Amino acid sequence: MKPSIAITLGAGVFVVMLGAYIVSYATTVREPVEWKSGDVIVQDSKAAELLPLFAADGSGMTHIGVVEVSPEGAVVIEAAERVVATPIRTFLARGKDEAFAVYRVGSLSDDQRKAVAAAARRQLGKPNDFFLQKSWDALYSSELVRLAYSDIGVDVGEMKRLGKVAGDLSVVKSHFMRNWAANVDCGKRRFDKNQCWTMATKQEVVTPASIANDARMTKIYASEARTSGFTLSRAAEKKAETPAP
Repeated sequence: MKPSIAITLGAGVFVVMLGAYIVSYATTVREPVEWKSGDVIVQDSKAAELLPLFAADGSGMTHIGVVEVSPEGAVVIEAAERVVATPIRTFLARGKDEAFAVYRVGSLSDDQRKAVAAAARRQLGKPNDFFLQKSWDALYSSELVRLAYSDIGVDVGEMKRLGKVAGDLSVVKSHFMRNWAANVDCGKRRFDKNQCWTMATKQEVVTPASIANDARMTKIYASEARTSGFTLSRAAEKKAETPAP
């Protein structure tokens, strides 16, 4: 084969291979970040309908979960109706206008990150804690994240009395009053609905926003809502002044 023909054929093969690569790259679904186990994702989701307290703080952060990375792909371990492992794309698509933000504790080792995800995975199947009670028999989203991090000795977020989380709790109270009779603790104490609400306002809760605000958390990504341009950044603009462990 003459050198000129060989060069021409070689160039043609290269162009074909390059074109195939460009098409493949353009059509591949790329992740917004390089996920690491132990990352936390916050979004404004339909969870606000079940747990309106997290909408009342005004942060736009109503739901949070823990990332777990495996050879099969990344999932978010979250407290939905039950604690489940949700494919990450499914989780992200559920957020209001698909806006979300990702936070990471940068000082952790790979083993610590895996331990956080493993601690979250051990909670799979537990029911959602509608009443935000201080019990690990049932879990709400930010409680699951706090529990997972406590496994490595890091208490993320701030525990605050429910009655102090937001100035206007009227929607929260209305929602609570419609369901108060299912509160087991109130039933044991034979409380009426007003006594039950008073007790609830005194219990301590941890919100998704307080975890995002934790000084050890670094925001590594925030997407913009497709329609409104809203980003989940308002709460993160005021970092908590909690010292690192």
